[in-house]
Amino acid sequence: MPSKHRHPAAVYRPDPELHERAKAAVTEVGGTMNGHVLGFLRWLVGDTDELPRRPPRRVGDRE
Repeated sequence: MPSKHRHPAAVYRPDPELHERAKAAVTEVGGTMNGHVLGFLRWLVGDTDELPRRPPRRVGDRE
């Protein structure tokens, strides 16, 4: 049986390295990829002036 979602899927294809770093970043701040993407899109269109939370350092850098 097909999945029932409120909105159709939108597919984005980041390069695999960026995707892995983004997954690590949202995990580090206790968020979700979907929540962060939607938060950015709301910021982009002017619905909010606040961007989603991000880690205090660049993800993927060696300490």
